[in-house]
Amino acid sequence: MKTISLYTNAPALSNDMAEVLRLFYGNITLLVNEPGGDWTITHEERIENNIRIVCVYDSNSAYETSETLTGDAINDKRLRRRQAKLGVYRLLKERTGITPPWGSLTGIRPTRLVYTEMDKGCTLDEALVNVQNVFDVSDEKIAVLDRIIQTQQAMQGPRPNEADIYIGIPFCASRCAYCSFLSGEVGSGKLLVPYTDALCREIDSTLKLLKETGLHPRAFYMGGGTPTALPAPLLDHVLTAAMPLMASCGEITVEAGRPDTIDREKLTVLRKAGVTRISVNPQTMHDETLVRIGRRHTCAQTEEAYNLAREMGFDHINMDLIAGLPGENLEMFRQTLEWVSSLAPESMTVHTLSIKRSSLLHLWEAELPDGDMVADMVRAGAEVAEYMGLRPYYLYRQKYMAGNQENVGYACPGHECLYNVDMMEETVSVIALGAGAASKRLFPQKGFIRRAFNVSDICQYIDRVDEMTQRKRELFIEQ
Repeated sequence: MKTISLYTNAPALSNDMAEVLRLFYGNITLLVNEPGGDWTITHEERIENNIRIVCVYDSNSAYETSETLTGDAINDKRLRRRQAKLGVYRLLKERTGITPPWGSLTGIRPTRLVYTEMDKGCTLDEALVNVQNVFDVSDEKIAVLDRIIQTQQAMQGPRPNEADIYIGIPFCASRCAYCSFLSGEVGSGKLLVPYTDALCREIDSTLKLLKETGLHPRAFYMGGGTPTALPAPLLDHVLTAAMPLMASCGEITVEAGRPDTIDREKLTVLRKAGVTRISVNPQTMHDETLVRIGRRHTCAQTEEAYNLAREMGFDHINMDLIAGLPGENLEMFRQTLEWVSSLAPESMTVHTLSIKRSSLLHLWEAELPDGDMVADMVRAGAEVAEYMGLRPYYLYRQKYMAGNQENVGYACPGHECLYNVDMMEETVSVIALGAGAASKRLFPQKGFIRRAFNVSDICQYIDRVDEMTQRKRELFIEQ
């Protein structure tokens, strides 16, 4: 692990600069205004005549930039962070000879930068050029953004007074080694009934909230965890309570997710509830990898669950794959892609492994494919998606992604997931229910978003569900 000393007269920006350092060096130890690093860099900023001047340098090179202050506090704060990050990026690019595929970008929504430029009056082509020039994004990734935004522009946009509905089921049959999401293993199942009872109370309160606010549900998404980790009667209990929320939705998704939790009885519950889109997520077709990452199912079980869903009439199935899993190489990933292609799902999401500190995989870095191989895996995913007739429609990035890559959702035309796009582009308010769920309200005229968070601890959620309802009321009504 590399240790870097960062001397700065703006220590509040040290985390932003550390994100750029990790693009080049992976996991690092950062010493802020302390000696002892393998390498020392200095960041200095000053303001002269309403211009912010930033200099980033080491013993060999220096980069200086200037930015005129706008007087808009939020915009100036954003540009200040960008200046610091770009200075460090340019220094590191020269020092290492490495050009990350996404350039200096560390944020999760690159498409938002393009849309921001378009909001200023730029065409899509002009916006892409501006983003590429500022952030040094590769031609390959700019082309991905171009295709995604073209797809999104052809989709049905949100209407006034619409909101998406999210319901979280924070239980799984077992915990995957790469998982950093809020989820608990089902275990003895003692929390399942009290959790679903509390969730149904929150659903009932949400119906009242919708009537008071005049909001209309646009898309419904039940995720987790794994919703189908619930026994069929409890799954039915929740979905029956939620039917009024789903009644006006053009899209109803349930993340069935884990093939070992899918059976005919649960799929019958989903069909009865009017679910229009499900996920059957293999992640990989290789059983030895599934054992390694803690998924208690086989490739054969995935195929059985997929075929059963088809038999029962589900005509929109999504499948998630992960590029960069431990022990896998490019040929293994290509085999998984070919197998998924033979099943012909309507949509496919190619994730890049993200090694979160709250997951187990950060202990296994020696077994992970290198960045170049992961980049080839992501390219292979795009090629096979094209062959399948799927087009990219949403993208997001995470910290600590292998090879500095991205997650991309592909879908047949007309099968794009509205909820995924709404979430990534932050174009619709979200009313979120369940432990750890985060509601958000958009204020388009003011240009900002406010959020209300449900408590993450499952037992606390059960005991305090009425408080969670009140938080949403304060967000959507009492402001």
